Amino acid sequence: MNDKDMPASRHTAPNTLAAAIRRGREAAGLSVRQLAPLVGAHHSVLSRIEAGAVARPSPELVQNIAAALELDPSDLLAFIGVKSTMPEPKVYFRRAYGMSETEAAEAASIIENLRAHQQEEQ
Repeated sequence: MNDKDMPASRHTAPNTLAAAIRRGREAAGLSVRQLAPLVGAHHSVLSRIEAGAVARPSPELVQNIAAALELDPSDLLAFIGVKSTMPEPKVYFRRAYGMSETEAAEAASIIENLRAHQQEEQ
């Protein structure tokens, strides 16, 4: 079997942005042409990203791809050198879940207690 006969997914290294996007797209059952309008990019751009020809697509495009494929954006962003910064738990809970300050503080406290309990068990 020569390179032309190999599936395209074998042309990219397994731990690359290209491979991660291809795996996510294939798992979602989407073609490159189907994904393109969901992320606001031309299908040729996505094809070049999956082929490894675009090493550093914009963070915005990477986030759009992650959202469309229901992947963790921080995992994909790490491939292009963007470190994800998570807000403090209370801020996150308020933004993500529309919690009040009191509810967010309570949720953060529950998580902190759970983590402390897990560390005690180790």
